[in-house]
Amino acid sequence: MNRYIAGLDRIIVLVIGVALLAAGGYIIAWDAGVKLIRTWVSRLDRHRLLGIPEEDWWHWVLTGTFVVCVVVGLGLLSLNLQRRRTRAVELQHNESGTDVSVDLGPVASGVASELGQLPGVRNTKSRATVDRGLPTLSIVVTADPGIDVVDFTARAERIAASVRRNLDGSDIAVQVLLHLDRVDAVQ
Repeated sequence: MNRYIAGLDRIIVLVIGVALLAAGGYIIAWDAGVKLIRTWVSRLDRHRLLGIPEEDWWHWVLTGTFVVCVVVGLGLLSLNLQRRRTRAVELQHNESGTDVSVDLGPVASGVASELGQLPGVRNTKSRATVDRGLPTLSIVVTADPGIDVVDFTARAERIAASVRRNLDGSDIAVQVLLHLDRVDAVQ
């Protein structure tokens, strides 16, 4: 998720929360018999207020509100569920001082193939995404249930440290998720 989308989500939640707090406060004040609230309500034209749903335009207002809410809701949902693909990472070569552009997709594939060579690993899947604004190499490893998890973790951490060291000068996260096959699936 992108920082801007997260900020937009928080603003929308804040506005809805403040509106619900105001409505709740109004209802509590009405129930408590606060004179100011009762005076405001007594000034309303009840006949006109209760006649609004019978107006010709009321149906169109409700339909428009429904359509706008569905479109905005689906738009926000798609923005929140969309995985961001990484752009090429710019590195500076130490010896020559030139800029080098590195595509992280093949780097993720290389890390996955290296993890695939470890004992007990059956399958690997890789992708390069942006997670909370940080380019992330995400590798999902499926392994035998009897794998030595401590040894696998140590080797995976060494591989991740090597990748970060080789991509020096850029903030990159390496995420390795280990999924173990079911014991009865092995037999």
